[in-house]
Amino acid sequence: MNKFGFTTALSSIHSDRNYAASANAPGFRRFAPLLATTLALGLLAACSPSPDEITQEEIDTGPAELTVFVTAAFQSADSESLAVDFIPNPTSPSLGRIISAPSDGGLDVFNTDGELIIEHAGARLSGLAVAPGFQLRGQELPLVFGAIADSNTIGSFAFVREQNVIFEVPLADLSPVDGVAGLCLLREGVGFVDLVILGDGASAEIWRVMDSGDETLSVTQRGSFALPAPARECVSDNGDILVSALSAGIARVDTDGNVLAQNATVATSLAVNTFDGMQLVLVTNGADASLATFGATDLEPFATVTIEDGLSTPGVDRPGPISVSSANFGYTAYSGGMVAVFDADDSRVKVISLDTLGRSLFPAPEG
Repeated sequence: MNKFGFTTALSSIHSDRNYAASANAPGFRRFAPLLATTLALGLLAACSPSPDEITQEEIDTGPAELTVFVTAAFQSADSESLAVDFIPNPTSPSLGRIISAPSDGGLDVFNTDGELIIEHAGARLSGLAVAPGFQLRGQELPLVFGAIADSNTIGSFAFVREQNVIFEVPLADLSPVDGVAGLCLLREGVGFVDLVILGDGASAEIWRVMDSGDETLSVTQRGSFALPAPARECVSDNGDILVSALSAGIARVDTDGNVLAQNATVATSLAVNTFDGMQLVLVTNGADASLATFGATDLEPFATVTIEDGLSTPGVDRPGPISVSSANFGYTAYSGGMVAVFDADDSRVKVISLDTLGRSLFPAPEG
């Protein structure tokens, strides 16, 4: 209640010095209920916000609808992509690579100019996980892991930066109880990589990969946990795991299987990153022309983002697999990182400067 309204109401009660004396008069008794109602309505009106205040403070307008301009489009692929990821180069950022798992199998590797520089034939990979700083036989050699759902196995590949070569690295026997439907990187440490492997059912397992000097990379199961529903995509975030299931939307779970947050939004690909101090999940569903973003902790909607045409570069019409890296990829546009998203409309990987996306999500205040 504002001060003026409250004072006015009190004045209307106490201004007549003969108020008490006239209270027993017949006329007063007849109109007392009407007077009380009038005073009550006056008090409520004084306490109610103005229409402007309602508009500005109480109307929920829903997630913001934003736009961002595409930075570049890569060389067209021969088939759709099932997953995309990054292999950054810490010593020569502009020599970082973007990797894709085409639907007809194997791996495609692009440079930051969008040129397809490697076409590695192989099995069809339904998910990718990259360990860019892995030490193989004492030498830093990035490893790329892929989920081979057709055979319920994991493929492991080493990338030689100097020669732009990919070769397979055999793993010891890795046999998840519930099969292999997808995977993601949980963490990379000194001498090891922890992978989350999604099962065919509502379960996941954590496996550690190490170079123990044997003919194959050693593997050890570190844990297993239940999921709210069978999941096909995942991404890690501060020790927790975000999973997507077509039947149950998105969920955030810990490595004990506790469900920390859920959202019914359909998602076919997930990526997570920090923007202006806020951790956000970027989501595509393979049908809508825009990206959806959610708070990574509570999975509350934040904004939808449409990727529009850039300079002589078409925007994204049907976003599919998506990945985000905050590593430096050189040049002015990519020094703060980049977003890669496969556009199923024209079978091209398209990238957006991470700084540009951040400014769209959190524009600087005017003035």
